[in-house]
Amino acid sequence: MKFNHSKNFLKLLAISLLFNANTVSSQPKDYYMLKALVIPVHTQSNQVFTSLGFDGGFDLNLSYSFKRKVYLFGSFNANPLSHQRKESVSGRYKIFKNDYAASLGFGRFEHSKHTFFNSYEYSGGLSLTRIDSYWRYVSETDEIKDVFTNALYQSAFVQVDGTKILSNIHLGAGARIACSRFGELMYYTRSQANVTSNSKPFTMVTLEPALGFSYLIATFRGNFQLGVSIPLYAQNVLMESTAGLDEKTAYGDFYFFWRISIQRLKIRG
Repeated sequence: MKFNHSKNFLKLLAISLLFNANTVSSQPKDYYMLKALVIPVHTQSNQVFTSLGFDGGFDLNLSYSFKRKVYLFGSFNANPLSHQRKESVSGRYKIFKNDYAASLGFGRFEHSKHTFFNSYEYSGGLSLTRIDSYWRYVSETDEIKDVFTNALYQSAFVQVDGTKILSNIHLGAGARIACSRFGELMYYTRSQANVTSNSKPFTMVTLEPALGFSYLIATFRGNFQLGVSIPLYAQNVLMESTAGLDEKTAYGDFYFFWRISIQRLKIRG
């Protein structure tokens, strides 16, 4: 009798471990949208800055400088594309994205020919981001196993950057601190047999330093930016599951980001 009880216990344990392993593999992916730093390099008033970039998706940045060394900027990010990625344990998977974000902010700039960085900019703003994506393993043909990630969050951010201005080259460096408030984070399979979502809003704080290089031709410049997103703080949140597998966890991952763009800075009028 004791032997049968032990056998049944081991069976239940094995089933539980298998079920939990499948649940862990269905954790949300790319719930945070990486955005390159907006660095207009304003040097005087009445300058119009335009940037069209690619970073796996597309972005449009606009900025205008006013008197008193103040500028207003906005950005729009869209990623409706798909790509493959390597996952160390489970092989390659393909992720299908439909992510969008918009930002608005203002800043102040300083310009001097007698310092290492000739242009300094200090800015801050707000952004709204919507994540709507799903992924599947490359070897998987059953669409019902696709895993969806939905997220909606607002961010407040501050940024400082400096640029060394040479004749045809700009060398820049900057850093942004973003505080993001997730109102919604949800992940589930296509069948929606098990839907997991946050029980209440939670906060994540990231530090995002970046380096940039630009080559200038007249008022146009080709720009490349490389940066990293470093989690500084991740609030614990209870993730509630319709299957009863509630879990308290914190989200915050280490990411690299990049962007190539064509930019233009000209004086209005």
